[in-house]
Amino acid sequence: MITSNQQEQFINEALIKHIDKIYPSKEALGNILKSGRKLTIYWGIDPTSPHIHLAHATNLFVLRRLQNLGHRIIVLIGDFTARIGDPSGRDRGRVVLNDEDVKKNLKNYKKMVLKILNSQKTSFKFNSEWWGKMSAADLLALDDLVTHQQIIEREMFQKRIALKNPVSVREMQYPLIQGYDSVALKTDIEIGGTDQLFNMLMGRELEKVLLKKDKFVITTPLLEDPNTGRKIMSKSEGNYISMDDKPTDMFGKVMALPDEVILICFKLLTDISEKRLEEIESRIKANKNPRDIKSELAREIVKLYNDEKKAEQAAEEFERVFKKHELPKNIPAVALNRDKYNIIDLLVEIGLAPSKSQARRLIVEKAVKIDGKTINEPKADINIISDLVVRVGKRHFKKIKLK
Repeated sequence: MITSNQQEQFINEALIKHIDKIYPSKEALGNILKSGRKLTIYWGIDPTSPHIHLAHATNLFVLRRLQNLGHRIIVLIGDFTARIGDPSGRDRGRVVLNDEDVKKNLKNYKKMVLKILNSQKTSFKFNSEWWGKMSAADLLALDDLVTHQQIIEREMFQKRIALKNPVSVREMQYPLIQGYDSVALKTDIEIGGTDQLFNMLMGRELEKVLLKKDKFVITTPLLEDPNTGRKIMSKSEGNYISMDDKPTDMFGKVMALPDEVILICFKLLTDISEKRLEEIESRIKANKNPRDIKSELAREIVKLYNDEKKAEQAAEEFERVFKKHELPKNIPAVALNRDKYNIIDLLVEIGLAPSKSQARRLIVEKAVKIDGKTINEPKADINIISDLVVRVGKRHFKKIKLK
């Protein structure tokens, strides 16, 4: 049984941890949470890639805390908006996706989200449910609620105009279309990164007009390099760690992050206690070995998306491969039926390069090794024998088996 003091503590944490700002105010939302009123809360994500990356977890941690307080949680998959392309944070237009791309991308989204949220208490919606039924007349009626000045004065559009990069009418419609999702869901709260503030506030305004309702907006901080201000992970740029990466890959990718981002990753990519965060921060300030602290971060993240055992195994594998320079325990095997391959053809054939041009680049960059020997000549022919180990970069291995 939760005491009133514990309930208040949980509410206070839900108003602070992993949160940047609350609109219109933290105090107003706090009063409603303490009243016992059950709220409908949603977070939306466009399936613009096949993966949900670790930086999205910040939103999911906030949702989980509110879910544990008994509120209704909706994860909205933007299968319609993904075909438009969110212009947020972009100085150029996005590539437009078709239906097939979107369906392929969202295949594993539920599985990834439910690594953090409770499967029994989480609803999933798709905004094609309502947008697929909307007519041109319906959209034009919504257009009447927003002015051109409101949209075009957005900082990112002004930046595009200054750079003489085009701004399509399709992109200008995006905030309105995303904003209407709040109306369709009749939501009380929307959660998203600070880069989504304009879109979320649009939804707040539409709810005021169409539902006579005052929606709250919660922004979460973006995962950015403190030195450069650049996003550490981005779907559109392809530099991310996915929630469904293999444990060993996830561990290795975390270990490859710059030392400067260790603390911000602990704060935003994990849900550890404030006391432990303070202890980690003091160790970083005391110039303790960053590799050891980063290893703790990697363990914590792998454990979150898998379990303690897999986190320990991933740590042992990393130790064996990267510190002791030994081979991994379990190397995927590929059966071949020829006794000789050009190195470029070999890399493509066994799946260590997506194309011949990429294979050539890896070879020239000296990222390819055959049984420990670096291959830097794209014209090299490789004699195939059983148990030959091909390595690309630090983490990708294949073992050859002759048919």
